Amino acid sequence: MSIFDAINFAFRSIISTPLRSGLTALGVIVGVTSVIVLVSLGQGIKKQVEDEITALGTNLLFITASSEDSTTGVQGARNSGLSLTLSDAEKLISSNISGVRNIAPQIDFPAQLIAGNYNVEATVFGTTPEYIDVISTETLSGEFITQKDVDTKALRMVLGSEIAKTLFPDQEAIGKIVRLSLFNRFDFRFLVTGVMKPKGGKDDDDFSVFIPVSTMQNRIGFLRNPTGDVNVFRIIVRSEDDVEKELVSNKISENLKLIHNVDKPDFEITSMDQLLEASNQVTGALTLFLGSIAGISLLVGAIGVGNIMLVSVTERTREIGTLRSIGATKFDIRLQFVTEALTICLLGGILGIIIG
Repeated sequence: MSIFDAINFAFRSIISTPLRSGLTALGVIVGVTSVIVLVSLGQGIKKQVEDEITALGTNLLFITASSEDSTTGVQGARNSGLSLTLSDAEKLISSNISGVRNIAPQIDFPAQLIAGNYNVEATVFGTTPEYIDVISTETLSGEFITQKDVDTKALRMVLGSEIAKTLFPDQEAIGKIVRLSLFNRFDFRFLVTGVMKPKGGKDDDDFSVFIPVSTMQNRIGFLRNPTGDVNVFRIIVRSEDDVEKELVSNKISENLKLIHNVDKPDFEITSMDQLLEASNQVTGALTLFLGSIAGISLLVGAIGVGNIMLVSVTERTREIGTLRSIGATKFDIRLQFVTEALTICLLGGILGIIIG
């Protein structure tokens, strides 16, 4: 029996028992579809994370306090130990480090925002006018924090796009008053001067609000640590496009060690390349995990095909006897059943690819 004869017999058998053949192929279809869908999902997540990271630019450096040394924001304000502080950011700015384009500190705390009958929980970031350039973003309407706002410790606020939609669903937010409530003890009234351009997805800036760092430092006194300074969430540095990021990182590290008067850094500097590498490791592991789950379903489908073919051999003993009587060898019989199984798997795989 030639391979073409075996294929011909396989198709005849499949056509003669469409229900059994269809159910047998269904396991393969589901398995192949699962592999394609889940692996594509993992790749899609990886691509989205990469796009969000690279959208910020490749020349960003994030300075944070070492996790074992301190915490930031409200928790940092209650921490008696040394941390990354607003003074550190100011001293770095005044150092005029070559290769650095802009530096912006970030202080953060959670708060409730209230406007009329609407309220929302949001992260409040205290920062400087340089922030908008550092992270390469812009306002949709109004203006961002200005140097005058910082100098006068103004009660002025810029809303993330999603926060603006929540608090002012049917009207323009610019010029409106938003109450900022903390622990039901502190209550401040801020004038909305700008709304950030939406970034989409789950970007933090869309769900945050921004106020002058000096306002946070001087008017919201409980954020101060025992030294009178304010612990920052992080310091963001944008380097010049034509300089080596590692060289800039080393210069910043040396300056901060002098500021903190330490030999071993009590802070961490992370580049966008490091963030991208870390995200690729996580999303790669996720893709592998999802692919493994889908692979199990494909394996189950293949086992199902094998079981059905074994049952088919038992049911078709008369057909096998007839083939043997006209001169078919054991190899020919095996070839026919193997070809039939492979044909079912092939058809199931093609349908699975089309569906997936």
